[in-house]
Amino acid sequence: MGRIRDAVTTGARAVRRIPIPSALTHQALREARSPQPPTHVLKAHAIEQEMLGRTRTIWLDEHRADQGIVVFLHGGAYVSGPFTSDWSWLSRQVERLGCAGLMIDYRNAPDHQHPVARDDVEAALHALAEQGRLEGRRWALAGQHSGAGLAVVVARRLREDPTVPAPEALLLMSPWLDLELSNAGMTETDQVDPVHERRLLRDAARRYAGRTPLEDPDLSPLNASLEGLPPIHLSVGLRDLFLGEVRVARLQLEENGADLSYREISGRMGLQLLPLRGEDIERLHREQAALLARVLSSPR
Repeated sequence: MGRIRDAVTTGARAVRRIPIPSALTHQALREARSPQPPTHVLKAHAIEQEMLGRTRTIWLDEHRADQGIVVFLHGGAYVSGPFTSDWSWLSRQVERLGCAGLMIDYRNAPDHQHPVARDDVEAALHALAEQGRLEGRRWALAGQHSGAGLAVVVARRLREDPTVPAPEALLLMSPWLDLELSNAGMTETDQVDPVHERRLLRDAARRYAGRTPLEDPDLSPLNASLEGLPPIHLSVGLRDLFLGEVRVARLQLEENGADLSYREISGRMGLQLLPLRGEDIERLHREQAALLARVLSSPR
């Protein structure tokens, strides 16, 4: 039995390192995309689709916007999304807080390259501001994976844009902050994170970036100043490829005196298609809800 077990283990390790054609992996990601809320979200909220500027968005309980708005940017490595996990997170926080949620369905590569995703998000926010729908209302910006990295980019750019009220908080879940995947800390998780994921992310980064250098701060916000950002909740999994760069971001934020809450959880958070479960995730959700409750309920 020992020899059989060893043979199976060796074979499994070999399979993990067999290159999967990028066309196949990206097709699988695109097929996992959930452009409409899943059934459990549809049943729990009033859902309304709206084009804000040129950007497709979906509201959860817009009638509660006076109680605050959680704007969410989905994951998917800039080539897919949103996924069921994105909808579930937004639904849970909106239901817990009694506020409104807004999913921004920014366009993906390869059909739409940088800066389309960034411009889609900013166009939606500018449309809300121009229509007076952010006036007197508090809002927070959240995202996971590529969406969390994009949230940092947008929040940084809003510092210089007086036409849109700045978000009251950032909630960043396993953010992709370095599209070069060059952070030295990446090697810490290389033996436990699927080899295929790194290959997929390198290809996705090239597809989305187009001719823009990957080190550009609007692609890799880790290369820009992280000063002047609103209160942040930052989280990452101990088996995420982004663990190293997220820890670097944490140090930069702390050095800048940011209002920062930080959580590392066991396992992986990045590029999750389905909602995660477990005690760590429950604690994380409670911490995120506490920050949202604090910033959305306090007077302007």
